[in-house]
Amino acid sequence: MERLWTDIRFALRTFRRSPAFTAAAVLSLALGIGMNTAIFTLVNTLFLNPLPVDRASELVAVYTVDAKNSSPFGNLLQVSFPNYKDYRDSNTVFTGLAAYSFPLPVSASIGPAPEQLFCEMVTGNYFQVLGVRPARGRFFGPEDDQVPGASPVMVLSHSIWQRRFGGSADVIGRTITVNGAPFTIIGVGPAGFHGVNSLFGPDGWVPTMMYRQALPAQFRDWMNERRALVFTLAGRLKPGATIDHARANLVGIAKSLEQTYPQPNEGRSASLRPLTEATIFPGVREGLLAGTAVLMAIVSLVLLIACSNVANLLLARATSRRQEVAVRLALGASRTRLVRQLMTESMLLGLIGGAFGLVVAFWTRTLIWSTRPPFFALNFVDPQLDARVLTFALVVSMATGLLFGLVPALASSRADVVTAIKDQSRAAGRPRRRFGLGNVLIVGQVALSLVALITAALFLRSSRNASQIDPGFDTDHVAIMLVSPGQQGYGPDHAQQFFQTVSARVGAMPGVRNVSWAVNLPLFGGFSRSIFIEGHEEDKQMAGILTLANAVDVGYFETTSIALLEGRAFTEADRAGSVPVAVVNDTMARKFWPGETAIGKRFRFYTERDYREIVGVAETVKYVTLGETPQPAAYFPLRQSQNDAMVLYVRAAGDAASLLVPVQREIRQIDPNVPIQSPQRVRDVIDQSLWAVKLGAGLLGVFGVLALALACVGLYGVMAYSVGQRTQEIGLRMALGAGPGQVLRLVLRQGLSLVAVGVVLGVAGALGVSLLIQSLLFGSAYDPLSFLAASAALVAVAAIASLLPARRASRVDPLVALREG
Repeated sequence: MERLWTDIRFALRTFRRSPAFTAAAVLSLALGIGMNTAIFTLVNTLFLNPLPVDRASELVAVYTVDAKNSSPFGNLLQVSFPNYKDYRDSNTVFTGLAAYSFPLPVSASIGPAPEQLFCEMVTGNYFQVLGVRPARGRFFGPEDDQVPGASPVMVLSHSIWQRRFGGSADVIGRTITVNGAPFTIIGVGPAGFHGVNSLFGPDGWVPTMMYRQALPAQFRDWMNERRALVFTLAGRLKPGATIDHARANLVGIAKSLEQTYPQPNEGRSASLRPLTEATIFPGVREGLLAGTAVLMAIVSLVLLIACSNVANLLLARATSRRQEVAVRLALGASRTRLVRQLMTESMLLGLIGGAFGLVVAFWTRTLIWSTRPPFFALNFVDPQLDARVLTFALVVSMATGLLFGLVPALASSRADVVTAIKDQSRAAGRPRRRFGLGNVLIVGQVALSLVALITAALFLRSSRNASQIDPGFDTDHVAIMLVSPGQQGYGPDHAQQFFQTVSARVGAMPGVRNVSWAVNLPLFGGFSRSIFIEGHEEDKQMAGILTLANAVDVGYFETTSIALLEGRAFTEADRAGSVPVAVVNDTMARKFWPGETAIGKRFRFYTERDYREIVGVAETVKYVTLGETPQPAAYFPLRQSQNDAMVLYVRAAGDAASLLVPVQREIRQIDPNVPIQSPQRVRDVIDQSLWAVKLGAGLLGVFGVLALALACVGLYGVMAYSVGQRTQEIGLRMALGAGPGQVLRLVLRQGLSLVAVGVVLGVAGALGVSLLIQSLLFGSAYDPLSFLAASAALVAVAAIASLLPARRASRVDPLVALREG
């Protein structure tokens, strides 16, 4: 230990004697380690944080697999509540099987005015199955989830308890109003527990039997429908049971349900995943994994380039320490002792770079999170620099110290004692053998930086392509806001009157051209419903296809500028008691009635008895993502359905943003207590949907530029040292008649030859990478412009980095150079 402290003190004195070298090395490492730590913070939050539950390895998630249907995010779907009860009661592999919904927006009266919270509906055994214990009070029991509406109780999350109730102990037993109904708080969840969700944590939990108070009116009947996929299931395996045993057991139950209830369960089965893989919905999880893998790969390239730079600095610095090393060897120091000393210096440099890298990581993480959309602001899980992240930074710091330090240390310890002590003239230069290693490092830096640059260019072009996709509706002149009279206790009929009153008053406001209502937000998809085509109810290829459904009011297509291709839109006559009608998009029309008009054809939703007559065909738009393939969709009249929460669409004559405040003011004059959520322009919704795409492209752009800068700084350093080493040779050439231009070309040729080799290797590597990232891009991965632009940028910057030492070489005074030689 004493020798270690001696080596550390000596290393620190060495660093103080070479401040420029120390600053350059620490800055390179801080940037590389900091960027890696920042991205790892996101990976840790999304994928590595353990579920704060008891014996997580025993827990599995249960999904539905539908042979005929899938979502835009894959073929795993949620489970209906009736099917859940059959799985729960008939399985032989679980000690308990619980169900939970996605967090639902509710209106809660915590303060003087109602505010929006997000609550999950969970079964009474939810907390028991997960093995979670309350921080205060108690959790639900089976008795709290037996009779619909009989147990208006609620469990708060630990974060909302701290944020809105100040961590007060007397919160237990307090009554708050949720969606117009009184709920009693009976417990508080433990710190760090936000359900089985790595992205979006709820503010609280309510029993599933309180669904009439928690769900909008249009979705309440779905609790009793086997086609309605609302819940994810979490089960705890019995001792000795495996996930394969559980899968076989539930698949058998699914087959039995398909035989007993053929229409709702036709083609449906069960699929299981470890619950630790269900913290993000599987289809979304795969996309996030791929995206974060690309980010981690690119920042790893940046770190490798930084390490290469520091290795080159150490190789160059070794020339000035040749005599020091030779003297120590002459005095009896062993080569092992010298390598240990030099490695101590490298490891210490890595740790110092890592310490500054944590500062870079914190700033980067803060900057990234400051760009998140308002939709994610409150409940999106906040990435923290926790113990796992700090451990990662420490390991990376030590690994980089080993990576960039070992080869220079071994090379420096091989000094020839007699030659090194005698040779004064070459102290400023670098032996050609070592310079060869420097060339290899530079070629590697150029290749890696080009891979990073081309990848960044592909994603930047992809982001631009995504921004230029036409969603099929007006994004510049339409404002939207979610208005939920049902959360204030309105019944469906009262809510319908409220919607009509708002339409009339907002439509009369200055600057408003059109007003309408719809259930679905733009680019949020909404719910899909199973449809049955008249005359094809028994056709297994056509019956029961899940189709996006949207209840809309009169004037919806005109307000949103969705083109009507055939037939008519809805009118005031399309109301309760009139003939059920629908408008379908052209994708649905072609799918079910190819080669003929869909006007006059009829279909029904699964829960309906009467068929709807198609009166219009609308253009297909984007419903879930901008990159989706065309999806079938059906619209039906708002006035032929029961809804107590709707999205208001307001088309402005000018800038839609100018109407957001006046429209809210007008609605509050009608009823100041009705919740109004997410007021924004449709353009804002589009921008939010592209947040991850733009963030990833922006980060990759920064990382690519950083990689380029580090590589070119390394190239400049090698060229500068090369010129210093060849000063006598250059002087001799000029004395024999070589002109400055010839010397300039000679040195440039040396630098650009390294760049050329690196570019060839980099392009080959980027072609391989593009194969892996094709699914993440909007557009082709083989984009010639991205490859050419990135390569040209690198060559141009590298040429400048080589030109500076070359110009210095061309100005060498031959007499001075020969005299110094």
